[in-house]
Amino acid sequence: MYQEKVVLNGQHWISVIDPKDEDIQQLKAKFHLTSKFQSYVQDARERSRFEYNDQTKTAMLIWQVIVKHESMTEYQVIPVSFIVTEDTLISIHPKNASLVTQALQALFEQQGTPLTSMLRILLQLLWRLNDHYMDQIDEINILREALTKFHNNPSNRQIKRLSSLSNQLVHLTTAIDNNVMAIQQIKINGNDATDELVLTDKERNLIADVEVETKQSQQMTQDTAELVDHLSNTYNNLLNNTLNDTMRFLTIWSLILAVPPIISGFYGMNMHLPLAKGNFAWLGTIMMTAILIISIVYLVKKRK
Repeated sequence: MYQEKVVLNGQHWISVIDPKDEDIQQLKAKFHLTSKFQSYVQDARERSRFEYNDQTKTAMLIWQVIVKHESMTEYQVIPVSFIVTEDTLISIHPKNASLVTQALQALFEQQGTPLTSMLRILLQLLWRLNDHYMDQIDEINILREALTKFHNNPSNRQIKRLSSLSNQLVHLTTAIDNNVMAIQQIKINGNDATDELVLTDKERNLIADVEVETKQSQQMTQDTAELVDHLSNTYNNLLNNTLNDTMRFLTIWSLILAVPPIISGFYGMNMHLPLAKGNFAWLGTIMMTAILIISIVYLVKKRK
């Protein structure tokens, strides 16, 4: 869906949701998008990056946005494309990333918004989108703390939830690392007055602020991933100990249950054996069986 609005004293915002081929061709014809920019927009697995074309004075940013899966309680990370010209901001994203459009709409509708560049609007948007990472990390930490409250052994449900958290953190860590690289690319491209991308002092300061916030999210994600990894190791150790205890128990019982057939087998043979005569000979077999079982239990406990 292609929508164009006039915002901020005559500047334009073009929102493209679930872009089709005709939408991309329309953007290409109107803004002279290069084939490289076009390929970035159409790649659903593109990593975060920043590119600037000096000939067309057009900048492109791919940013990893975290959104909640519609049918699950988990979150997923998807790339969102932004194209910035002198007077136009273009946002391109799939339908499930509607939070991007909502955040931009809120920025444009702020009362008393001064005359500002579209790049500053984009940087303010990145600041807000980064908050979603912080919220997700806080939620993961709450779930992680709940998973530490197990009794003797973790349940299958707890193990599955821990595995889900680990998978989410892999995607979050990769996404936030890419976002840090992208914001650093913006900073490098406009760090000097002689660079192709001309930035104002306010824009440079805002880029620095976004970089700090993004790196903070990166550090929090890494710390949470390490804590979840430590918890996973604890689960593994407990499960291994439980398995060892179970195998020890089964081994002891297999030895105990093997004694009666051995004794009864000897005394069931047609041959002369000690204590095989008399009315109470069976008591002798029971006593021998009991002595052997007690000896096995004693030796096992002594070795433990």
